[in-house]
Amino acid sequence: MKQSDRDRAVRLLWEPQPESSRGPKAALSQSRVVEAALKVADAEGVEAITMRRVAETLGFTTMSLYRHVPGKSELLDLMVDAAWGETAPTPAGPWRDGLEHYAGEVWRMYRAHPWMLQLTTSRRTPGPRAMAAFDRALAVVAELGLKPEEMVAVVTAVGHFVDGVGRTMADRVKAERETGVSEEAWWDGQDALWEHFTPERLPMMTHIWNTGGYERPIGEFEFGLARVLDGLAVFIESEERQREAQVVRRETCL
Repeated sequence: MKQSDRDRAVRLLWEPQPESSRGPKAALSQSRVVEAALKVADAEGVEAITMRRVAETLGFTTMSLYRHVPGKSELLDLMVDAAWGETAPTPAGPWRDGLEHYAGEVWRMYRAHPWMLQLTTSRRTPGPRAMAAFDRALAVVAELGLKPEEMVAVVTAVGHFVDGVGRTMADRVKAERETGVSEEAWWDGQDALWEHFTPERLPMMTHIWNTGGYERPIGEFEFGLARVLDGLAVFIESEERQREAQVVRRETCL
């Protein structure tokens, strides 16, 4: 992407122009374009997003959309930031409660818009709503006496966990949409595979299968998040970390 294109993307996200409420052009606006695109992506996947497809949904010509959104790349940036705008702010309180809330909001966002996890996030221009959510999450750990780089690492660790489990969920949604077969039905149809589940070849998995372990799955998001937070608690609450935190607090007060 050229520097001029990057600058244009930043201005589009961070310096939005007020939308006119008068005249015939008011029938179409940037917010309406983004809203329509979100509905298409939620129903059909991000691969269905084209300027023409969104225009058809709105009942306008493709060219009319370009007056409000320069192109597909910028539209995707606007869609992602609009989705982040649906998350509830992280409240003040204990750090663990705050990070659990942050993770839960991101998880709910991904469940509502799983196509987000099919986009390449590297070098995509972040929007104000996404950055505000991350900033509020940083505020949750701001009073723990962490070094600035540790604050970022703690919040990023939680975010990476949600991204990882979310991508598995998004892949399932995509497969179900493309095939019309649910995840459960697909696995139920693997009779040829199950014939190889024998105590001789797979002793532990066979034992778990025979005792009903696979029929009582533990929520992958809830269980995984709790373990991530447990690990962060060991780091944050260790005696060595607490001593370092006292030094950081003294240096901050100077």
